[in-house]
Amino acid sequence: MEGHPTPQELRAFAEGELPKERARTVVAHFLRGCASCRAETAALLNLIRIRRGPREATPERLQAYDEAFDRVYEILRAGRIPETPTAFETGNPAWLHALAGVSPGLHGPELVEALLARAWSLRHERPADMARISRLAVLTAGGLSTETWGGRPVADLSCAAWSCLGNACRITGDLDQAQDALDHAAALLDAGTGDPLLRARLYDFQASLESTRGRYDRALTALDVVVEIHRERGDQHLEGRALISKGLQAGYAGRTRQALRLTREGLALIDEEREPDLVLTGLQNQLWFQVESGRPREAQRFLEAHRDRLATGETQRLDLLWLEGRIAAALNRLTLAQSLLDEAYQSFELAGFAHKAANVSIDLAALALRLDQPAKARALIRSAEDAFRDLDAPKSTLVALSFLHRRLTEKQVPVHLVLRLADLVRRTQMEAGRGMEPGWA
Repeated sequence: MEGHPTPQELRAFAEGELPKERARTVVAHFLRGCASCRAETAALLNLIRIRRGPREATPERLQAYDEAFDRVYEILRAGRIPETPTAFETGNPAWLHALAGVSPGLHGPELVEALLARAWSLRHERPADMARISRLAVLTAGGLSTETWGGRPVADLSCAAWSCLGNACRITGDLDQAQDALDHAAALLDAGTGDPLLRARLYDFQASLESTRGRYDRALTALDVVVEIHRERGDQHLEGRALISKGLQAGYAGRTRQALRLTREGLALIDEEREPDLVLTGLQNQLWFQVESGRPREAQRFLEAHRDRLATGETQRLDLLWLEGRIAAALNRLTLAQSLLDEAYQSFELAGFAHKAANVSIDLAALALRLDQPAKARALIRSAEDAFRDLDAPKSTLVALSFLHRRLTEKQVPVHLVLRLADLVRRTQMEAGRGMEPGWA
């Protein structure tokens, strides 16, 4: 086939009836940048969608799309024209538009922006779909004509799409591809308009990836850039958001006093009308950092002042119950602490929060030692060890618990050692993405 595909060939391609070799050539023609043929094919696909209705996004179809994208991903990275079919040869992609929740009439930069907005909205509830839609945004942005839309704006959109894909891959656990995508986004950044918000978001996503890998110092360094960008822009709200994120990373690293300071600084800058949920997250984090940094009286006053705001649902209520037990123990109100922690443990078990229940077991073990009940402490540590093993916890968690159980069997163990272990276990659980404290995401 020389020149442009014929109208008949484009219709056959849209119907999924074009022979395989011809379809390959059509896709190669699209990727060379022919906007008119892509637009005509998109219009045909929309007509087919109206006539047939959207095709169901079955697991088999999703898997076929993912495999097809993997091939296109390598093509885009290498800058080659494909010699094999791409995602658009797997059949009528109307179901993808339905999955993405975007209007079939959208095209060009508006379509890319709609795909990115849809992907972001799914990051908590449907991360696998977030990754698929981010991939579709990468393909769509990569096919935009620089002559029509301008080289720098297209580079910005491609950078945004690759950044979103990198974050989606991090959330779904593919850390190597996440770094690869973020590196690709960084390479596109300087070719764009120099949008500071785009740069800040890329550094923010890089910080999240470094945190997931347990590299908290690198995460904090990346967030320093984010804070500075928003400070120079004069956007106090986004500066505050970045400071709260820095507080979170400091908390992951066990630097709870620094975490508390950063969180307070961030909350002082936040515009609650812009992001009320962010304020709630900051308050939740502040309470945890007060407890972790050994300020139980301050934490007690803070909890009483903000209880109604913090207890937004059953999960948050149970977390507060757990915290109250830890605060009571720190204030030497041992009988009250025993009652609260027992209730928290049983409630987490009934609610299916096995990781949190296992964590509470360690706090109960520390309390048992203070009540001169070493046999009960050993049993609680063994119970926690068994629970975390069943939950496929990180090896470091199991090693620490096994060590502590042996020490408890051999001789008396200082309470502070058990409490330090409890903090360590909570942090390793956060690294693994399990048993997260309220507001920590």
